[in-house]
Amino acid sequence: MSVFDLNSSGANRVWITGSSVLAGGSSSKEEVWDALAKDEVLAKGAPSLTELAFEVGLDSGDAQIVSRTQLLALSVVERAWKAAGLPASRNKLRGEGKKIRHSRIGVVAGSSLGGLCALDHDLRSAGEPSPYSLSRWRGNSTAAAVALRFGGGGADFSTNAASATGAQTLYLAAMLVRSGVLDAVVAVAADEAPTEGVLTAMESNRSVAHSSEARPLGVLRKGMKPCEGAACLILESESHALARGAKPFAEWLDGAAGNEARHFLAPDPEGEVLGELLGQILGRPVSGDAEKYWALLHATGTPRFDGIEISRLRRFFGDSLPWITAVKRTTGHALGASGMIEAVLAVEGLRLRKVPCWPSSTDPALALDSARPANPPQPDFALLIGQGMGGTVVLNLLARR
Repeated sequence: MSVFDLNSSGANRVWITGSSVLAGGSSSKEEVWDALAKDEVLAKGAPSLTELAFEVGLDSGDAQIVSRTQLLALSVVERAWKAAGLPASRNKLRGEGKKIRHSRIGVVAGSSLGGLCALDHDLRSAGEPSPYSLSRWRGNSTAAAVALRFGGGGADFSTNAASATGAQTLYLAAMLVRSGVLDAVVAVAADEAPTEGVLTAMESNRSVAHSSEARPLGVLRKGMKPCEGAACLILESESHALARGAKPFAEWLDGAAGNEARHFLAPDPEGEVLGELLGQILGRPVSGDAEKYWALLHATGTPRFDGIEISRLRRFFGDSLPWITAVKRTTGHALGASGMIEAVLAVEGLRLRKVPCWPSSTDPALALDSARPANPPQPDFALLIGQGMGGTVVLNLLARR
């Protein structure tokens, strides 16, 4: 395995000490995991703005100046921050009161379409911008809200890599801790359900499916089902976590990222970059290596993306695929948040030493039934695959602690 050299100067082990998720309308990790474990569709009603603001602890004035995407991000950070046992103080969003600032805790926040949805909503409902409109629309709106609320005074970055946003967010956050730039990073990604105008634009490229029968890897798949979602992981260096008595749920071991540099919309039909990145972080597997890994696929339900992903895994691992999971079969496609949702569920599986059931009723052309391992593993490693329109490909490798 080609894991980052932890003995090199400045290299830190990256522990995951807090996590939270909002997927399929549920903010319960246990509920989302149970649905995923059974390969069921989870589609509960979305929380209201009032419910989200209450969970975050915002007063009515602060709640009125943030977008739904920002509120989604703040809600999952609130729960992950508490799970990690980090300080209880919070800042108000409009400048009142004394400010807290943690200079060695940073923020990496991602959203694919959140700013566009906020713009579309504001202009359709209000007709003209408000003084806080740009704070909802601009590309750094999510990172700014999180850093301000939680006092994240270290470096902050805003990511947008279409469907690969969550995976890219995790990769960048982990590298900031691994390199010693920061002691801890809030890695969060969120996207509200597309507004009418944004959904119309998405449908124009025929990537959206509306049939309830269309599921990733299924024979009837005809595109993705965009939905709302958010997730957060708290990443810390081992030394920082130990110094405050925190225990890890899992560990980020390694990652790799690249771009196909080929097309705005369509994937490379050969999946060459995915193959290269697999080699970078796993090395060249030999017979029997597949059983060491649990692979959480990107699998959006778009026929070409799904097929290329399975084909490239076969080229890499040979006849024996690792145990696979397609999270979007359960949650829908939460756009930029999906990769982070998948990471939170991977952490949960590693913690439980369980994997979801093998995907059912898959497309016979993918030949997945014959590739199923004899027994579900008790996973020690989770391989997360993220891909996005524009050619972005990101892999993250997590390990049980």
